[in-house]
Amino acid sequence: MSFFKRVLKKSRSEEEANQSIETQNMINGIVELTETSVKDVYVPRIDVVFIEEDTTLPNAIKIMEESGHSRFPVYKDTLDDIIGILYLKDLILYIYNLDDESSFNITDVIRKPYFVPESKKLDSLLREFKRLHVHIAIAVDEYGGVSGIVSMEDIIEEIVGDIQDEFDNEIEEIIKIDDKSWLCDARANIDDINEKLGLEIDTTDIETIGGYVFNQIGEIPVKFEKIDTPEMTIIITEVYGHKIKRVKLVKK
Repeated sequence: MSFFKRVLKKSRSEEEANQSIETQNMINGIVELTETSVKDVYVPRIDVVFIEEDTTLPNAIKIMEESGHSRFPVYKDTLDDIIGILYLKDLILYIYNLDDESSFNITDVIRKPYFVPESKKLDSLLREFKRLHVHIAIAVDEYGGVSGIVSMEDIIEEIVGDIQDEFDNEIEEIIKIDDKSWLCDARANIDDINEKLGLEIDTTDIETIGGYVFNQIGEIPVKFEKIDTPEMTIIITEVYGHKIKRVKLVKK
């Protein structure tokens, strides 16, 4: 009996230690956001796909198809003269209501650009994103030149993370538990989840289920935290430090 008591005591001590480490990691995560600047996470200018203001509709569609992106800065004369952001979903809706392709004008469909200094801290930018209901910003350097773009996804990546381990290649991203429950890797694509589970999760500006969850709670995630939607309940089942690792989806 004394053996089992010792094992139980050790198990409890390890559990308390793990909880303490997890809490400390979450605190560290908050500190990281306050210390990390836009420049540390943005997509640099050289890797950004831009679209010219006077581009044709066929060319805009071609650029989108070849790049695989969903948002594009639109410039007028030079890359430092950004006049708006073109969203793939906006363009699809625009095309649906367009009578004549020759009347296409990209300025009719772009959204107003949001500029931020590349030195801005991520915690501050995240608050502004949520307050202004925008999900992408143009980063500018100290001289006012465009240095890159930063999105909500880039910040979420700091929370969710691209965590990989030796077992990741062997585990499916979406695993069916029963007729109403699925276990999903935080990096699972929302479109794939919608298709596989017959859901209609809004994918506006968010690509992964982990990103969706973080966007809903708006703070450092906690294990077993729940999010209720008309379609389902989402439960955070695994957290690695301050990053979401896996979630459980339960259809209603």
